[in-house]
Amino acid sequence: MTVPIDNLKFAFALARAVDLLRKSAEPGEPQKAALRALVNASAERSVTVRFYENTLTIDGEAIGIEDPRLVPFTQRLGSHNVAELVIARGADPNELLALSTGLAQEPGQARIKERLRDAGSSRIMVVTHQAADPGHRPPSVTGAFAKVKMDQAVMTEWNKFLDQGAAKATDRQVDLGMKAPEASANVDAPQGEKQIRFDAPATPPPRYAPGQVGAGAPPPAPPPPSDVMNQTIGLQPSSPLGAALAKVLSSPYSADALTKLTILSRHVEDAFTRDRVAEAIDACNTVIELEARAPDATRNVYAVILKRLLGRAALTQVAPYLLEAKRKARASVVLRRGGEDAVGLLVGLLAAAQSPGERLVYLEVLRGVATGVDRVLALLSRSEWQVVRNTAELAGEARLEEAVPYLARLTEHNDERVCRTAMVALAKIGTAGVVEPLRNAFKKGTPELRAQVVNAVGGAHARPLTAPLASLAEAEENVDVIRACYKALGRIGTAEAKNALEKAASQKVLFSRKAKVAREAAEEVLRGMGA
Repeated sequence: MTVPIDNLKFAFALARAVDLLRKSAEPGEPQKAALRALVNASAERSVTVRFYENTLTIDGEAIGIEDPRLVPFTQRLGSHNVAELVIARGADPNELLALSTGLAQEPGQARIKERLRDAGSSRIMVVTHQAADPGHRPPSVTGAFAKVKMDQAVMTEWNKFLDQGAAKATDRQVDLGMKAPEASANVDAPQGEKQIRFDAPATPPPRYAPGQVGAGAPPPAPPPPSDVMNQTIGLQPSSPLGAALAKVLSSPYSADALTKLTILSRHVEDAFTRDRVAEAIDACNTVIELEARAPDATRNVYAVILKRLLGRAALTQVAPYLLEAKRKARASVVLRRGGEDAVGLLVGLLAAAQSPGERLVYLEVLRGVATGVDRVLALLSRSEWQVVRNTAELAGEARLEEAVPYLARLTEHNDERVCRTAMVALAKIGTAGVVEPLRNAFKKGTPELRAQVVNAVGGAHARPLTAPLASLAEAEENVDVIRACYKALGRIGTAEAKNALEKAASQKVLFSRKAKVAREAAEEVLRGMGA
């Protein structure tokens, strides 16, 4: 099939502009000439560029990417996860330069889209490949219509609140439960901007009943916030973000809190965009702390601002800081406040994590979110044996009692590696619910497996396993398993465990090798316990 010459011209023009800007972002003559050629090509037609499964198409016609002029370009598309570029006819130089520069720079979260937004682009659209979220359920058609309806209702209420907030109505209450600020409340807004509007959040903020305050009376004074500015890590008070945060902290629940929080949110979004994530995390921590202390009259304003700030893109940038000891606690606070978006993100990261330590970090955060543990347990029903095994191992390390019914079923799994891991996890959890699954597993397991499972038992929390371990030791023929049982009783260390050991140590040996091993093992453990 012959590729239309116009398609080739446009592909080569865009590829050349990106390649020259990647080598040097300085506006030299080659860069200018390449951009002029791209502007001329766009003036004649609209174009849709698609890059799926290593196949490049322009307006539906496939173009061979083996051409040396296109190889670097397709590599940039792949590294930025670009699936489609839609360029309308007449795209201006600002828009095309923002697109080319975005593709030329190093990959980052939504960098191309941010450059297009900063250029005020309305003729170029970028569609990226979305990473699969194992716990995500796609919305239904009914849910999509319901969401639009709710978004419209929230936006109407929000803009009404902003309109009323610009009027002099100090004694008037508005829908969001906050006194309308006076006209002078806009002194902190950027010059020439009378009102501050932004899109409604994806889901409505939680509603709070207004405080019981009489007309004209000030709201009750909340407890003063802690000196969070002195606790920040990545935030400098002299920076624009630090200055905006300082204004909020000076009077966090005043009548003009909405204006100050809106300005602050813009600086936080800018920090996320420019990869100053540590600063953004510090600021979000402060806003979350202030929200928790806010009176009913202003808490809803904080909820709306945080809903806007903590979208999926921002939370994705925060998540890596969980693995950094210095900022782990702050990142945890932000991700827990992120709600369901954060849950889906963390479950995906947990499923893909390569080390037990990393998985434990993600689980620690998920345990602080209402649906977090349930979403983790759902991984135990996945078809990929590696994900199931790793999650079972995690449940044991974290002693996740909610996982016991799932782990009990996994002892019948058709993959031996999953069965073994599930049994060891049950032994580490050690609650009363694991007794029966382990008894059944012991009956069919090999001596090596029984010893491995028993070696995982330990700690006073495993008290319910005292009687099963003593019974197993008495019935067991393998001396290694017998020794492992008595050592496990020593690790449990309760009075019942000590009694079982003393009973074994006092039995007569006679000519039985098994009885001799049991007695010696029990005596050794008792000596270690100081008995």
